[in-house]
Amino acid sequence: MDMLKVIVENWPKTSPFLEYMPVVIAVIALVVSLYSVYLTRRSFITSHRPYVWAINYGVINNNTIRPIPSRVAYRVCNAPARIIRTEVKINFDEEQLLVHSERNIVRFPDDRSEWCFSIGKDEFERIMNRSNEDKAKLSRIISIEYSSLDGGKVYHYELKQSFNTADNQWKDISETAD
Repeated sequence: MDMLKVIVENWPKTSPFLEYMPVVIAVIALVVSLYSVYLTRRSFITSHRPYVWAINYGVINNNTIRPIPSRVAYRVCNAPARIIRTEVKINFDEEQLLVHSERNIVRFPDDRSEWCFSIGKDEFERIMNRSNEDKAKLSRIISIEYSSLDGGKVYHYELKQSFNTADNQWKDISETAD
């Protein structure tokens, strides 16, 4: 017992700085590792979510793309998507000429495939039966609301276009997505 008492009484004195330095280093390492987990999780979610968008439809004929303005092509990339709602509107100034909506569709990504929406020939002729000046006032708004298959966060995509009479095709005005 005396020997233990001698060892304890003669224990070398150290500064508080040296005593708490390992604790400070451990706390800093913990904060850095938690921040790393946060960044990794955010990166994983971003890289494994579906991406859905709309584009003008066209066919390749003799190595040239021939636009088909009555159709809209949709693409899915990266992961399967549950399309909650998709809507196509064609407006003339403030007047709605066409509204088409679809709900609850599941689509899988494939680099070589797409799905499309097509306006009937008679309906499209009725919309396009205008002078070139009036055709230039036509606008098309395509909005898509979708999520991954397990639900989770709901993503939005919106494409606004105006009709270009010179190209006989829809031209993008704005495109927003999250």
